[in-house]
Amino acid sequence: MKIKIEEIVVGERFRKKFEGVDELATSIKQYGLINPIVLDDSNNLIAGERRLKACILNKMEEVDVRRFGELTDLEKKEIELEENIQRRAFTWQEEVDAKAQLHRLKQKMFGAAVKGHTTNGTWKLKDTAAALGETPGQTSIDIQLSAGMKVFPELAKEKSKTVAYKKMKAKQNALLQEELAKRLKDKGIIDAPNIHLGSCLEHMANIKSESIDLIVTDPPYGINIGKSQTFGKSSPQATYSDGDFETFDLLDKAFAEMYRVLKQNTHMYMFFGIDKYQTVVDLLEKHGFEVHRLPIIWDKGSGSYPSQSTTFVHSYEPFLHISKGKRRLNGTPRDVYAVKRVPPNKKVHPTEKPTGLLRDLIELSSLPGETVLDPFAGSGATLVAAKEKNRKGIGIELDPKFHKAIVDRIGGDSDE
Repeated sequence: MKIKIEEIVVGERFRKKFEGVDELATSIKQYGLINPIVLDDSNNLIAGERRLKACILNKMEEVDVRRFGELTDLEKKEIELEENIQRRAFTWQEEVDAKAQLHRLKQKMFGAAVKGHTTNGTWKLKDTAAALGETPGQTSIDIQLSAGMKVFPELAKEKSKTVAYKKMKAKQNALLQEELAKRLKDKGIIDAPNIHLGSCLEHMANIKSESIDLIVTDPPYGINIGKSQTFGKSSPQATYSDGDFETFDLLDKAFAEMYRVLKQNTHMYMFFGIDKYQTVVDLLEKHGFEVHRLPIIWDKGSGSYPSQSTTFVHSYEPFLHISKGKRRLNGTPRDVYAVKRVPPNKKVHPTEKPTGLLRDLIELSSLPGETVLDPFAGSGATLVAAKEKNRKGIGIELDPKFHKAIVDRIGGDSDE
C-alpha cells in the first residue's frame, strides 16, 4: 500500500546520523523502493527512516509502506535487532553478536554478495553498515570480533571491544606464524644461516637491494670496548676490539647500506649507548629511516655496579624501533622488556643479548621464512633466535675469533 509522506509520523529516534542517503536516493530513482517503510496502525514510523529521508530527497509525495503486523517473523527479527543496536541496549559483546546476526539475516533475506560478481539485489557488508549508520570498517571489525569470540572465548572477558579486537589480531597472527613455521619446517625450506667474516660494509655491498625483511643489531659505536680493557675472568674472551667501526663516519656508511638492503615496509631494532642517542638518530634519519623517538628498554634484572658508590647500578639498556615505510607489529608489546642477561660465564661475546629478547623482536616484525640480518653479529645470538623462529639468518662479524665462535655455536654456511 501507498501513503503520503506527510502522513507519516516520525517521533523521537535514537539514530541521529545516516550514511549513504544520497546514494540510496539515486538507487531508488533507478530501481524504485525495494524495501517498503514499516509503520504501525497509527502511521508511526517503525523502521526505514533512512529510506524515508532518501524518498524526501527525491521529492516523492507517496511511498510504499507495510504495517508491522503484516511482517514475517524474519522481518520482525530484523527490525528488533536494528532497533536494539541503535538504542545501545547491549554490552559490547552482545552488540557485536547482534551486528553479525543482523548481517546474516539481511543476507538470508536479500541474498549474499559474491566476491567478483555484481549481481543486483545482493546484500553486502557496506549495506549493513549503512543500515546501522556507521562506517563499513567499524561493521567489519565488529563482525570479525563476533566470529573471533567463538574461536577465542576468553576475548569476551575483556572490558572493551577495542582491547578484545587487538588481542584477537595478535592471537590470529600467532596462529599464522605457527602454521607457517610448521609448513616451512615440514618442507625443509629454511636454509642454514649465512655467516660472513669481514667488514659489514664490504659484505652488505654484495646483498641485493630491498632483499632483507628485518635487521636486529648492536653496533659498537666507537666505544673502544676492547683496546686492552678486560671483562673479567668469567668471560670467555679477555678483550674485544671494535676494529674499523669505532667512528661514526663508518657507522654513517653502514646505516646507508642497511637502508638500501631493507625491503620497503620493514623494521629495524638497534641497541645503542644512551649518550650517543642524538647522533645515532640524526644519522639514521639522514638516510631515510623513521625513528620511533622513545627508546625501548631492556630491563636486565641484575645490574653492573659502578666502581664507587656514587651513582645508580646500571641495570638496563635502551634500543630503538626503526622503520622503513609502514609495517604493523605482530602484536601489541609494551616498551619495557624484563629479560635476564646472559650469565658472564656463558657469554660468547662481551655485549651478548639474550636470545629470548631477540626472539620476541623477530616475532614482532617478521614472519617465518623471511630474512633477518645482523651486520654486527658479535655472539651470533640474533642468528640463533632467527633459526629458532624459522627465519633465514644472515650475519657479518669482523673479528675472526667471534666469527669462529658463531660457526661453532650454530653451524650454517661460512665464507671463512
